[in-house]
Formats: sequence, structure tokens, C-alpha cells
Amino acid sequence: MEILKLLRPGVTKPHVDHAARARWLAAVYHAVRSVGGAVTAGAEEPAVGRNYYRVSVRARDGAAGAILFNAAALVVAAAEGGSPQESAAVFADVPGSEVFSTRGFSVADQAELNEPLTERHLQELAADERRDVAYHRPPRLGDLLFNWFD
Repeated sequence: MEILKLLRPGVTKPHVDHAARARWLAAVYHAVRSVGGAVTAGAEEPAVGRNYYRVSVRARDGAAGAILFNAAALVVAAAEGGSPQESAAVFADVPGSEVFSTRGFSVADQAELNEPLTERHLQELAADERRDVAYHRPPRLGDLLFNWFD
């Protein structure tokens, strides 16, 4: 997937979309079950200070993680660890990613999310979003798409 195409005005801001959330959450349950995992907590909504939806999951081997969803870009990602308060995510590949793809979501893989953020990534963002980036200085593309900007 080419993440650059998803970087447009509004992608860094909290975006609530109830219909997209419902489709994403149904896909989360299906994808996690398809790989022998389980959803361990309800979905957290985007809010001031977090621009994405988040749901905690546990892998078949017991490892804690989360499935993330940026509704403005319709992109899904995964993170290792179980703490929603972690501002620097350890990105992972999305378990059962094909489930999300077949339901119309873009799926960001670990390599894409860990890509260093460059000026090229910021070109299509709104001026206030570029100011947020200058202030918060996210180091990776994933930190831009799944951010804790206040």
C-alpha cells in the first residue's frame, strides 16, 4: 500500500465516523479470531490527544497488542504492548490483514509505519497540521498517522 496517497488534510486530527468504526470493529473481531487471538477490551474513540480508534487484543501466544484505526484515512495498523498510554507505539504487522483489505480498508505494515517522516509526507497536510508536526516532531510516518497531538 502507498501510504503517501492517504496523507491529505485532516488525517492527523481526531475523526469520529460511526459507520466506519462499526465496519472496522467487525473486521477486528473476524481478523483476530482468524489467527487464534482474542479482543480483550472495547474500542476507544478518538479524542483530543489521540486521533485514532484503538482496541486491545491478545495473540494466540498471549502477547498483548492493539489494532489501531485512523478513520480519516481509513487505514488500519497494529501495535505491540497493551498500554493505551504509550505515546510511542511499537508498530507491528496487522494480524489477519487480508480481512481488513477485503472490507475496503488500507492496511499499513510495520515497515511503512516505521519509515522516517520527511517533508514529502507533509506536502498535502493543512497548514495547522504542519504546525502540529513542527511542534511535536513525530519521528516516523506511523507517529503522524496515529498520533497524540494535543
